[in-house]
Amino acid sequence: MSLMLITTIGFVISLGIVGILLFYFINNATNKEHSSSIDPIPQNEDSEKKD
Repeated sequence: MSLMLITTIGFVISLGIVGILLFYFINNATNKEHSSSIDPIPQNEDSEKKD
């Protein structure tokens, strides 16, 4: 019984570490400042509707 408990706790800790690393590296890969310089947010609604 104790082996199953230790295995479960270890598995949960391993999943947590993998999840944190995945979130960290994906968050670093998406450069939020760069995206606004490429496609800036329009200042008013008139510039969006040029039909």
